[in-house]
Amino acid sequence: MSKPRVAVLTFSKLTQMLKEILSETPWSADVALYDVLLEEAVKKAQQLQETGMADVLLTGGANATVLEAQHLTLPLVRIKVTGFDLMQALWSAKRFNRPAIVMTYREPVPQLEWFRDLFQLDMAQRVYHDVDDAQEQLYRLLKEGEPVIIGASLICDLTERLGGQSIFIYSKASIRMALETAVDLAIQRRAEIEKREKVEAMMRAVHDGIVYVESDGTLREMNPAAEKLLGLSVHDVLGRPAREVFPELNVDEVFEKGEPLLNVVQKGKNGMLLVNRIPVFYQGKQIGAVATFQDAYTVQQAEKAIRKRVLSKGLVAKTTFANIVGKSALLQKAIEKARQYAMSDATILIHGETGTGKELFAQSIHNASARRHNPFVAVNCAALPESLLESELFGYEEGAFTGAKKGGKPGLFELAHRGTLFLDEVGEMSLPLQARLLRVLQEKEVMRIGSDTIVPIDVRVLAATNRDLKSMVEEGTFRRDLYYRLNVLSLELPPLRKRLEDLPELLRYLLDKYDLDEAKKVEVRARFPVLLSQYDWPGNVRELENVVERIAVLAAGGFSVAEIEEEVVRELVPDYGKMDQAVLAREVESWERQKILQVLSETQGNKTKAARLLGISRSTLWRKIRTYSLDKDEHR
Repeated sequence: MSKPRVAVLTFSKLTQMLKEILSETPWSADVALYDVLLEEAVKKAQQLQETGMADVLLTGGANATVLEAQHLTLPLVRIKVTGFDLMQALWSAKRFNRPAIVMTYREPVPQLEWFRDLFQLDMAQRVYHDVDDAQEQLYRLLKEGEPVIIGASLICDLTERLGGQSIFIYSKASIRMALETAVDLAIQRRAEIEKREKVEAMMRAVHDGIVYVESDGTLREMNPAAEKLLGLSVHDVLGRPAREVFPELNVDEVFEKGEPLLNVVQKGKNGMLLVNRIPVFYQGKQIGAVATFQDAYTVQQAEKAIRKRVLSKGLVAKTTFANIVGKSALLQKAIEKARQYAMSDATILIHGETGTGKELFAQSIHNASARRHNPFVAVNCAALPESLLESELFGYEEGAFTGAKKGGKPGLFELAHRGTLFLDEVGEMSLPLQARLLRVLQEKEVMRIGSDTIVPIDVRVLAATNRDLKSMVEEGTFRRDLYYRLNVLSLELPPLRKRLEDLPELLRYLLDKYDLDEAKKVEVRARFPVLLSQYDWPGNVRELENVVERIAVLAAGGFSVAEIEEEVVRELVPDYGKMDQAVLAREVESWERQKILQVLSETQGNKTKAARLLGISRSTLWRKIRTYSLDKDEHR
């Protein structure tokens, strides 16, 4: 960074004195001396301003007076005549025992009369307007007598050329004081300029459009991105009322309420924009507002890219409540409760036997919550040994243990930041790990293994178990405080044996995953629900999935439905061989008849919709309607 620059517009005696002062001590700014006077001083000042070769101007006497009238944008520091300077000059004049005349440019020194009686000195003031005027006045004064002339560089030079006696009006102390002021101002101004340039560089670099509006509604700043997005030129709009230039900006509401207006989508000249409007306060007073613009399409593309990266890491919940199969009262009650829980941010403990769909509910809760656009991270606490589970949950620093990944690794809590962490089979977690989990839930911060740095996190925790945690608390195998921390909201999932009415729909859903002969699918869907309802399903839906896969494999291998029934159902239902086939057939027909009636009622007799819901063709549905004499029913 270059040093600040002070340009001194000086002349003659002042130049010599400045050189002496500059040589006495180092200065924290570059000081350049320009020996110029009046018109030349004006030209040099304008040149320095245009080229940016000076941060501050320093001058005195006549030069200062003419430059102050030019209204330059460069700061100007004037070397002032102090009371001490006058006293010192007048005291020197008294020693000559002659009359003293003080000559100044255009304006007299008002304090001068105060010293007349103090020094008992014959003293007068004269004002000159240009060099010729000064020279003419001095010629007359020196011709009429032998006064001592007190003035700045020009007056002293002219007096000495005419053979007279002069006293330089400035003291070394006054000049040094003015120079110090100019250097300090140059340093301050350079810092402000560099800060401003950095801000402007950042505004040019960002892709977001940025505008600044003062509290009176005047548009004061606009970066290139804003020009492009708004279809405006900065040269045409700065200094104009914002509501006139871009009425859609609507900063009046920000000024009225003093609150931000965020993520507002509105139309611009070149497409849709995502706009944020933020009030600016200084010392408690609102002084303006900043508006930022983003191209809505660009935001959408960025969001897609982020979602793609998250998806590639598997940190996405794919299931929603609409994907959970079944219409039984118990299941619908659990879904309704889960929907209510999704609106909260509290921890949920999901109870349910193996295979009841605990993770499906966890994903659905996440997707129905305000965190749905953020990561969903799941971990099975029973699937990993304690040491590995700890490093997976909390992460580790490089070198924390043998085999630690270079650069360390963030834990699942960090990956789930602003999202949801699902802890499946939480009852299998060891007591030491339970203690660490409790601390994370309480403090909302995590520390990696081998680190001394705390990382704040914002994670909603969903936990699931098929064990009786309350009994484990009494036995001392599960921490009581952790149990209450997890069991803020409780959700019980019904086992399949308590919602057997969902069997037909589950069977159809699972069969549709396989490429089977349609006729076999229809026959399986017709016979198996009644048969499979004789089984209590300890493995729940997961066990049903395995059974359906076995059915699909056998069907694909050429087995008939009767053979598959013999193979599969006999293994599941011990009394299958004793079942009366005629009675069974009547039960199947009765179940199928009731199911068709139910679906026709739900679809208000629409055969196409009913066939689709039943998973059969429209012609098959018509055939069954005639077989069961349902065409005489009210749902024809």
